[in-house]
Amino acid sequence: MLEVKRRPRGFRLFAAALGGLLIGTLAAGPAQAEGQARQTGPQLTALSVGQSTVDATSGDATVTVDWHVTDGNAAATDMFGDIAFQQVGADGRLIGAPRTLTFSFEPRWPYQASAVAGTMASADYSHAFPVPRYAARSTARWAVVKVTARDDQGGTFTVERQGLERFHAEFTATHVVDSTGPTYDGLRAMHDQPEYLYNADASVTARYWLHITDAESGFFRGRLVLSGPRGATASGAIRPTQETDGTLRCGDYRSYDSHDIFCTVEVTIPAGAPAGTWSVSRVGLTDASGNVSVVEGLSQDPVHVTQNSSVQASDFALTPAEYNNWNGTAPLTITMKPSGFRDGIASATVLLDGCSGSVTENPVIAPDGSISLRATVPPVYTRRCTVTGIGITDGAGESAAYGTAFHGPVLDLVATQIPDTAAPVVNSASLDVTSVPASTLPRNARLTLDVTSFVGVNGFSLTVYDASGAPVNGMSGGIPSVTNGPLELNVPLQQGLAEGEYTVGFTLTDAGGLRAQYGYPGGRSLPVPGGPLLITVTDG
Repeated sequence: MLEVKRRPRGFRLFAAALGGLLIGTLAAGPAQAEGQARQTGPQLTALSVGQSTVDATSGDATVTVDWHVTDGNAAATDMFGDIAFQQVGADGRLIGAPRTLTFSFEPRWPYQASAVAGTMASADYSHAFPVPRYAARSTARWAVVKVTARDDQGGTFTVERQGLERFHAEFTATHVVDSTGPTYDGLRAMHDQPEYLYNADASVTARYWLHITDAESGFFRGRLVLSGPRGATASGAIRPTQETDGTLRCGDYRSYDSHDIFCTVEVTIPAGAPAGTWSVSRVGLTDASGNVSVVEGLSQDPVHVTQNSSVQASDFALTPAEYNNWNGTAPLTITMKPSGFRDGIASATVLLDGCSGSVTENPVIAPDGSISLRATVPPVYTRRCTVTGIGITDGAGESAAYGTAFHGPVLDLVATQIPDTAAPVVNSASLDVTSVPASTLPRNARLTLDVTSFVGVNGFSLTVYDASGAPVNGMSGGIPSVTNGPLELNVPLQQGLAEGEYTVGFTLTDAGGLRAQYGYPGGRSLPVPGGPLLITVTDG
């Protein structure tokens, strides 16, 4: 166990006050210094750590850090800042990840420390800084390498390493040795990552996902490298950042600590970078202690980068221009004429918005030089289908890409649903009973309709009216689509209906939302073919 030495707190506060006095005296006389100070923003005037050595092997060691901040802006009422500790090598090089202590003048979450004495004009701060348990060596030197603060009036200060040297705010810690760097698994392209990227005019971005673990020090940062033709490379940084709620964000994902974290990384491939296949070739990861792990020699998750210079396509078409998917899926065909290819077309990909695209391996080249790709439109509710991307790769590995999904030349390929212009038609209607004894209620009568509907009837409602035209019962709902032929519906007759004559009115709704109404009292609808639907309740 190393000796732990504490500097008396009174000495620290005296030094802080004395340091501030000396700084002001060197700049000007006392009155003048006060006037100047009232015009400035926040300033760091004292900084110290309470221990010169500490044993952190237990995992719960702390060092006391004290600092003093003044603020010459009389309007300021609050302050926010951070203090960064980091390992310093024998050569002065910073090692591993900085560890940040956050503070504010008023106590508030998620800031870790607040003023322990004084006012906004001159405040003392103190905090027990948790020393990391792990380091790459058993002994490490730590120092305050950066202090920043801002007040609520826009005043700021930042003191870097050189400006902090006069404070000698550092300590030596004994650690548990962490000798291994982070590891990863699950590396893959993001699900929305295009297979093709057109970079003739602008840079393009490839996005990847990976899961990173480091049980000791925790993950700090990393870099993912893509390699392309002719030795070209591009890379993207992997770096968790602290959120205001205390969580870590690494790309699209949030985690609660850096020991087990999901990350996304974006790699920008510059405009005009060599065309061809680019794939993940290297992953380098660094933990908070500075240990580095590197996996290279990869050839993973390729993407086709192109300027459409070797292989091209033209004469794009999408047929039919109007599709009928009212009663099931509808097929679409995308045709084009490739040129400049060698060894045939190895694969062709079509992406669509609103319907399902496809990948066709070794598509057949027709006598006129065209190839055809198939697409499927889901039933009923897909009103519009737009081709957003077309990519082709020849047998020699050269490719071409078109459409916004691949950042390529714009395509104008849109198909739409055949419009629904005709409401359902009832050709005939009949009830299985026209007279029912009151003693048999409740029960249902069966209404049989012969219907014709271009898009199909898929919903209904019906109402039972008494002789005065008042509704006494009814029901509604969805039904399996019927385009032609019989449609059977139940007419509810509840218990307690009085003797007399009752009328049935009904509405049919098709898949396009058009409605047809029959048999409602008061002339508000079409007449029922064959006459009104009447049911008599008798006393039998």
